[in-house]
Amino acid sequence: MKQLLSTICFLLFFSLNVSAEDDITVKRERVFTGTGLYGFMNGGADLFLEYGVKKLTTRDLVYMGESYTLDIYEMPTPEDAYGIYSVHTFRCTQADADDEINCLSTYQFQTVKANLYVSLVFTSGSDKAKANAKSVILRYISDIEEEKIPFPEQLQASVSKPYSGKLKFLRGSISISGAQLSLSKMLEGELIIGVWFYPSDTEGENRAFVLFNDAETTDAIREKVETDNIIDSGDTWLHIRCNDTKKPADNSSPFGF
Repeated sequence: MKQLLSTICFLLFFSLNVSAEDDITVKRERVFTGTGLYGFMNGGADLFLEYGVKKLTTRDLVYMGESYTLDIYEMPTPEDAYGIYSVHTFRCTQADADDEINCLSTYQFQTVKANLYVSLVFTSGSDKAKANAKSVILRYISDIEEEKIPFPEQLQASVSKPYSGKLKFLRGSISISGAQLSLSKMLEGELIIGVWFYPSDTEGENRAFVLFNDAETTDAIREKVETDNIIDSGDTWLHIRCNDTKKPADNSSPFGF
């Protein structure tokens, strides 16, 4: 009888430990909306506001002995979520795993689901933290219904997968100038929907798929582009080559942004 009770106590203790180890401990949770991001991000909110960020929920977590910071940004559309994600991903050690949009770097895992841009930072950089990163994120977004990102059909033949770290969606002047100065000057003052931007297979060449609000704006910008640099065009879009003599500095942050 004593042996049976001892065994039951051991199993109960073991199961409680396993359960505790599997639980996520939330050390702190904060929510910011709109201009409230300014104070939290020390002026870095302008880029997020350009993409129309609605809300940021940030949590300090502990899971399986590892510390994480989870930021979930709610954007207006999946296109905006991919856009803000794309300008924060540069050096992915693993990109678009499991046929999803994601980027794993030394200290961070980033992903997009529906209209959410999700960033998980783990300062230890350990293999354990990396291995559990996706599991941590799924605890908070697994019930979000998937909504596809509207990648333009015209780019499918030009841009090979993975897209993360390569294909960017630029929504306005801040993101465009950060990617290509000459393109920013060309589009200055014009009302555009956005720009899909990527490096081509030709050394030193970038390409832009620019979406306009109307045919008049498309024609006006077409006049500014050398004929040889127009890959294709439509009533409200241009697919062009664009290059700067001086490229923006490469980002070498181990966080991937």
